[in-house]
Amino acid sequence: MTVIDEAGRTTRSVVHTACTLDCPDACSLAVTVTMTSEGRRITDIDASPDSTFTDGWICAKVKRHAQRVYAPERVLSPLIRTGAKGAGEFREATWEEALGLVAHRMRGAIARSGPDAVVAFTYNSSAAVLERASFTEAFFAAVGATIAEHTICAATMGAAWDSVFGEMASADPREVVHSKLVVIWGANPTVSNTHFPPLVQQAAKAGARVVVIDPRATAMAKRADLHLAIRPGTDAVLALAVANHWAATGRLAHEFIAAHADGAEALLAAAAEWSIDRAAEVTGLAAADITTLAEWWGTTRPTMLRIGWGQERNSNGGAACRAILALPVLGGHFVQRGSGVIGSTSAGAAKPRARWPQEAFSGPPRRSLPLHQVGQWMAPGSADPCEVLFVQGANPLVMCPHQQAVVAAFSRDDVFTVVHEQVLTDTTRYADVVLPATTSFEIDDVSSGYGSLAVLPVVAVIDRVGESRSNDETGLALARAFGYDWADPGQRVAVADFGPRESAAPSHQFVDTVPAGGRAQLVDAVQGVPRFVPLAAAEGSLTLISPATSKLVNSMFGEFQSPSPAILLHPADAADRGLVAGQAVHVASAVGSITVPLAVGADTRPGVAVMAKGVWLRNHSDGWGVNALTPATGDALINGACFNDTRVTVSAAR
Repeated sequence: MTVIDEAGRTTRSVVHTACTLDCPDACSLAVTVTMTSEGRRITDIDASPDSTFTDGWICAKVKRHAQRVYAPERVLSPLIRTGAKGAGEFREATWEEALGLVAHRMRGAIARSGPDAVVAFTYNSSAAVLERASFTEAFFAAVGATIAEHTICAATMGAAWDSVFGEMASADPREVVHSKLVVIWGANPTVSNTHFPPLVQQAAKAGARVVVIDPRATAMAKRADLHLAIRPGTDAVLALAVANHWAATGRLAHEFIAAHADGAEALLAAAAEWSIDRAAEVTGLAAADITTLAEWWGTTRPTMLRIGWGQERNSNGGAACRAILALPVLGGHFVQRGSGVIGSTSAGAAKPRARWPQEAFSGPPRRSLPLHQVGQWMAPGSADPCEVLFVQGANPLVMCPHQQAVVAAFSRDDVFTVVHEQVLTDTTRYADVVLPATTSFEIDDVSSGYGSLAVLPVVAVIDRVGESRSNDETGLALARAFGYDWADPGQRVAVADFGPRESAAPSHQFVDTVPAGGRAQLVDAVQGVPRFVPLAAAEGSLTLISPATSKLVNSMFGEFQSPSPAILLHPADAADRGLVAGQAVHVASAVGSITVPLAVGADTRPGVAVMAKGVWLRNHSDGWGVNALTPATGDALINGACFNDTRVTVSAAR
């Protein structure tokens, strides 16, 4: 649609682009842009017909995305700190001055301590494909800067998939409409992956059963035929008990196992200790429900498993993910249409590193540090050589565990911190330099989600807001400040077809996409068989989990629509403690304590407390969020973050 005024000028138009947020869906968007006296301005965001997966509708978060583009907190120019770290006091600067200062501090740190002294804390999970592997990343590779590994989310699940399936691709989520049983384990697609539930509903209308395994009664769990409200951290036990039941009742797919799997005998030997009754005691589930799951899954074909990331967020996470992924192999739930495992799809939309200059591939060896443990390796007095920290596409003050340690680390005056960000977040308050970043509505790129096979063009629908620059532009400028003669060769070097299209990536598991050698590995070369290790808990404590909500993408959009900072308890847990909804409560863990309002409801199981992740610190009365309670521990498989290992006591605030 284009609207033209009496003078023949275009006053309003609709531009088609794509969502780049950290969500599986990668929706196609129709953005209404109005010409004002100040230039082109977004006035509406809705779904575009360019993607059958988007299906003509988008989530409420994206509909409100323009509020971030024009937020009062939007960073409009480079800023240089004038006050104490944490005070959020800055003066405006030019890009030349700010980048000159950043380059000077980086060169000095490298001269004194080598490239290990510069740490690239670049997450960019809500960036488009090319921006995620931008010239900023190429620059840090060229100088040999330390990598902050993405251990905060999906690392454990990714490592588990690699352990069991290697390079085998995910099943196509659209195939679930052909399933007769859908098992959704550790995922809440109603909040994250909103276009998947309608596909499940199609299967259900055609007679499929739906099972949801989640400690909470999510919207999908409430519609399921069977909801298993499992105790967090015990998923490995449930999976092993199902495997053991199949072995005892003749449900194993022996021919498939012999042809396509190694390690089944050892895995089943480990599973033999988990009877249904013993598993029920540990998981907090009814034995009858575990039996029902095992029987339905063992006898129904085709069955599709949609595995999420909830079960990875604890010290048993790697074992849990591997045990869960082993079940479709043991049951032979592949090959037939509507069967398989939906993990993270990979559309292969682009090869962004094809744009990188040679220096990015020939830089010095790089060390890596766990992103979620920044509060430890950058702690005051630490022996780590970090002198310059460059944060891009991340809000670690809110999102990293052991928040007190993170704040102490970012308060160091001897670490020069640079934050490239769209809006002023809790993290920017501790920066020495803040650089204004573009949103996805201000650049051209390509989008490819991890829950669909859509490949969609990202189009600059408006001019730059303020003096914002992309990750590419920032990286090129830093490279030139270091003397590299780099130029952007253009996006076509990385992607030939921006779409809209569907990737031709193979997704028919054990047919056109298979593990290396065609065999799944049910015993990890280092970790062995999946095993459950009990986590000690004080008498009367609750397990605290901090899942995503429908309002935020990680912590994005917290500047204008925050979830409640309240802690949710089951009515029985509240009554046991003499607590009532609405009162202020003191929540304490081994690493910290906070005061928050209390919510009471049956959407969580007894023994499990829930707080939303991503809530900004300004929305908490005492200035501390949920991650003031979470430990910065890691799981055994890959040191992935263990948010759900948090044990808390809850009492009336004084």
